Amino acid sequence: MTITERIYTVEGCMFYTKQRKGKKNATIIFEAGYGASSTTWQPILSDIDEDLGLFAYDRADLGNSGPSSSKRTADQMVEELKALLAAAGVKPPYLFVAHSFGAVIARLFASRYSDEVIGMVLLDPACEDQEEKVLPLLPETLKEDYSKQFAIEGSHEDFKQSLDILKQEKKHLGSVPLLVLSAGKRTEAAKQAHHEWLKLHSRLLSLSHQSGWIQAKNSSHLIHHDEPHIVQLAIYDVWYAAQQQTYTYQAAN
Repeated sequence: MTITERIYTVEGCMFYTKQRKGKKNATIIFEAGYGASSTTWQPILSDIDEDLGLFAYDRADLGNSGPSSSKRTADQMVEELKALLAAAGVKPPYLFVAHSFGAVIARLFASRYSDEVIGMVLLDPACEDQEEKVLPLLPETLKEDYSKQFAIEGSHEDFKQSLDILKQEKKHLGSVPLLVLSAGKRTEAAKQAHHEWLKLHSRLLSLSHQSGWIQAKNSSHLIHHDEPHIVQLAIYDVWYAAQQQTYTYQAAN
């Protein structure tokens, strides 16, 4: 089955989407990292089993989507995604595959609409405490790079507000399957910061009674580019876990 490109207008903005209806009653929602369009998922989209539906999109102001006058916080993005899924006729249940800042959006969506989410795969996810725990440990040059990046999709203030909203609204996922994948590559200068980053990821495992962790040892922050096969295995693991009461993850460390 081919992936169809479509545009929908919701919340006063034109959104570009890529979608495919699956044979099973579930759709994978792909949520990209900060400033990234749906093209970031190209390495894995075409290889996902046709049993599962796919939905990838460009958030407002990115890729082929239009501009938005709304504040670019995760709070707004969740409501845009909810409206977009309704406009596209993509019904739950949803399995989220989310990278970096996309994990903030996915987790907030799951907190607000927990009955619609059956699984989550988080790729080197941004975490609500990273600015307090990780940022101070970065070398000055990397701190500058971190701050400079917030010019594509919302400001640094918007980003910090998104993390605060997640802190306020986060909920336990119950038995919803969760896999957290962490990047394995890091520079010597960022060793201490990376160690703290992994500690934040380990804390995310307490969000679900059915969680697991994978270290993508040969991957940078872009795990789905560097080791797409690991991401694909994680997706299937979570999908199979969602079908059963108890399940042992095959891909988890």
